[in-house]
Amino acid sequence: MLFKHFSSSTTTAPSNMAEHSNPTDLFPNDLITKILLLLNVKSILRFKCVSKSWNTLISDSIFIKLHLQLSPQNKHLLLIPFDPKNNQNSGIVSFPICRLLENKSVTLVNEPNMHMKDCSRVIGSCNGLVCLLGFSSTIGPQDIWIRLCNPITGFVSEKLGSFRQSRQHAFKRLRCTFCYHNSTYKVVVYCCKEVKVFSLSENSWRNIQKFPLFIFNYMVVFNDIPVNEGVNEGVYLRETYRQLLPPLGFDVVGPTIAVLMECLYFSYHFERSHFVMWKMTEFGVEESWTQFFKISYQNLQVNTFGWGVMYLRLFLFPLCFSENGDTLILASNKEKQAILYNLRDGTATRTIVTNNIKWYISKDYVESFVQ
Repeated sequence: MLFKHFSSSTTTAPSNMAEHSNPTDLFPNDLITKILLLLNVKSILRFKCVSKSWNTLISDSIFIKLHLQLSPQNKHLLLIPFDPKNNQNSGIVSFPICRLLENKSVTLVNEPNMHMKDCSRVIGSCNGLVCLLGFSSTIGPQDIWIRLCNPITGFVSEKLGSFRQSRQHAFKRLRCTFCYHNSTYKVVVYCCKEVKVFSLSENSWRNIQKFPLFIFNYMVVFNDIPVNEGVNEGVYLRETYRQLLPPLGFDVVGPTIAVLMECLYFSYHFERSHFVMWKMTEFGVEESWTQFFKISYQNLQVNTFGWGVMYLRLFLFPLCFSENGDTLILASNKEKQAILYNLRDGTATRTIVTNNIKWYISKDYVESFVQ
């Protein structure tokens, strides 16, 4: 609207404006940059068509880095709709967490750029880049590869880090995570105690020290900072690793670990009646584990009738907090909707998304220009 004012306020252009073929040239680049940094990615992409100078500015690596650091972090979840007819994932949908918390009925629609190409699993996201994992379905040894994509800009990388593994080490046994460390993106893959790290800058894999334990959940840590979700009941990585013990005296049924708001949380089922979460207030210090909450399944509206053996197969996955930390979004491998738990009043509601969503494999996501 600011630019429209100059072009329509008078029938005769001001003398200084007549010297400019584009009205936006009247504004200093510093001011334009400050204004653009306040906008979301989709809005800025539309402004690339304003002029060549704007397109150059928005495409500049320094602007991209500044926008990632300074722009409002409108956090999203990457949701994976499932098509039961074809028995496969039908794409990726980026959905704002703030809209999810409004809890209105919604049907998700796949956007053109949100496809998985020849990949079938989302490993994770970092700085707006999404890491996908693909594998061959032929008989014999499996070929495995990764791709990086930016769902907003439409960028999709070529196949990266392709390697082959024997069929006995099935694709589903691979545990992977994605992170940014030392100015490059890395993928960590764990399978049958073997651990390898792929560096995008080097475009190569290298093996690191084997895990001595069976890992049912894990996380990756660089420079003592947790950078992605996951964990074992103790092991974490820093190119090398050391053991990190969980809180003492916990019931081992259904343990999960997540990094929420840059803190490490450990959760598990307690006596088939409560869901318990612990928070590590000082990362890497086992003595800093503090019980965050203990919620009854009655409050969560989780039906425990007739669980029996099925109880051992129930998992609750903390996905993320709301921006103000008042609401925790949980996913269950036994429910079609996510759980919105209000920490202030202790109430729980279910989302109203009409699609068939695999909530428990959802990933947090922030839009950016990075590619």
